[in-house]
Amino acid sequence: MTTEDKLWIGGGIALAVGGGIYYFVQKSKDKQALQEAELEYAPDEMQTSGSNTVPIKTPPLSTTPIIPVKTVPEQPVREADSFRYSVGQQVMATGFNGTKTYDARKMADGNYTSEGIRKATFKKGDRIGRIVWVGRKPDGTYRYVAQRNGAFMNDIYWIPDHSVIKPVGKILPRVPAVSTTSDIDKSKLLKKGSKGMEVRTLQKLLKIKADGDFGRNTENALFTQKGVKQIRLKDWR
Repeated sequence: MTTEDKLWIGGGIALAVGGGIYYFVQKSKDKQALQEAELEYAPDEMQTSGSNTVPIKTPPLSTTPIIPVKTVPEQPVREADSFRYSVGQQVMATGFNGTKTYDARKMADGNYTSEGIRKATFKKGDRIGRIVWVGRKPDGTYRYVAQRNGAFMNDIYWIPDHSVIKPVGKILPRVPAVSTTSDIDKSKLLKKGSKGMEVRTLQKLLKIKADGDFGRNTENALFTQKGVKQIRLKDWR
């Protein structure tokens, strides 16, 4: 065998070996690239191969997902005048945890007052008594004083929250509510021609008809009792 033949055979063997190595390396690269492409677009779940867990990539979304928003319906606003009850109306307790009542004091400036002393707590459904006074607060809400007739004396309850009572039986026609003390301007000068809640309070102090109109009769009564024809409530002694 000549030297040329040996070179030819050796070159062929080297070419075959090199081609085989290239084939297996290229096949391995192609397989890896295919696996990566499958992982890139596979569903968002975990695939297991033997005992190894391979995380699956989630393809990015083209738009932001829409998350449903739970809407809470707004409660209807109850106007104060729609749940006011009248003097003479029997009322019962409706508070979930009971209706708390307080000690109602004597009239002050034509209104009942309370010092916040707890008098009783009525269970839901208990009858409290008959309304003897209705007062309207500046915010439009109402406060009530109810009376329960006892064997020897009457109990009078101050109900600070209008939402924990409801009428018993037929609802009586509404009567005008008395404005509370906070509505009265005691610095207002009252004289002939004045009108309003301050005049009504003055007339009650004078023990005359309280119509809220400062006329001749009010002027005469004021002059007779106090020696003046005009006055401020804060100066009443």
